[in-house]
Amino acid sequence: MEFALHSGNFSCEIYHRAEEAVKVSDTPTLTKVEPCIIVTLPTMTIRNLLKQGNALLRNHVDAPSLDARLILGHILNASHTQLLGRIDESVDREAIERFQHALNRRLDGECTAYILGYKEFWGLPFVITSAVLVPRPDTETLVSVALDFIRQRRGNSVLELCTGSGAVGISLKRERPALTVTASDVSRDALEIARQNARNLQADIRLVHGDLFERIEGCFDLIVANPPYIPTRELAALPREVQKEPRLALDGGEDGLALIRRIIASAPNHLTPQGMLLLEIDPSQTPAVRDLLTRFREVQTFRDLAGAERVIAASTAEGY
Repeated sequence: MEFALHSGNFSCEIYHRAEEAVKVSDTPTLTKVEPCIIVTLPTMTIRNLLKQGNALLRNHVDAPSLDARLILGHILNASHTQLLGRIDESVDREAIERFQHALNRRLDGECTAYILGYKEFWGLPFVITSAVLVPRPDTETLVSVALDFIRQRRGNSVLELCTGSGAVGISLKRERPALTVTASDVSRDALEIARQNARNLQADIRLVHGDLFERIEGCFDLIVANPPYIPTRELAALPREVQKEPRLALDGGEDGLALIRRIIASAPNHLTPQGMLLLEIDPSQTPAVRDLLTRFREVQTFRDLAGAERVIAASTAEGY
């Protein structure tokens, strides 16, 4: 399974399995990096700090300049444009110390989203902590397909399983305020982050603590989930950024399909007659997941922006 840092927003993105499998090691791929020290000058400016941040992160992250800019901008509450406009402005000692501390967190393998405390998803700013998986752009495919279904079938009730930060369910609610959205997670800590995001983004959704369909009553027009789907044996080979994310949100069991099997087995009991199940999967899992969907009439896959089969849709009725 191939992962890498991304040079886009917040620079902690996940790239899913490539065509060629990466050799899996039993030893975590962690590299110890010595703590960085900002060399202070008589007058420290934004320009000085950006230059030093880039130099200290170079050779350790894929986008050192971007990461340094995002981190410093967050500390100074300044956008990229504002940083450039204030490039020769002096910076106080407290901000310098916070910048150095944040750089050391980055060097220790913590992704930028955790350091900033938020991540943009579907154009919305979500609070992110180490209690939840960092939302990835690939998962926006799940939102897009869900919205298409809602428009075509006029669905008005959604259940999101494994909600984590609440990114998918909240995004759907923001796009379609009339939707009734229920989101569940087995992690109380994750649900607290989802609750905070729902409050911040003014999304009135129902949050349920439980293991998948536990404590879920009734039927829904749409069930969506981005469950853990990385095989247990591959976890040790993940890069250090990903290893700092919750194992509960990554570990899909021996073959990566443990939770997917459970979702597929129970979903028909919680879907309306015209309902649909949407799952984010690893593209390599498509044949195996198709084989599991024998109780559904129609199965389709949808590709992400990279052209990989990222979402599988299973309908209880023909015609989607």
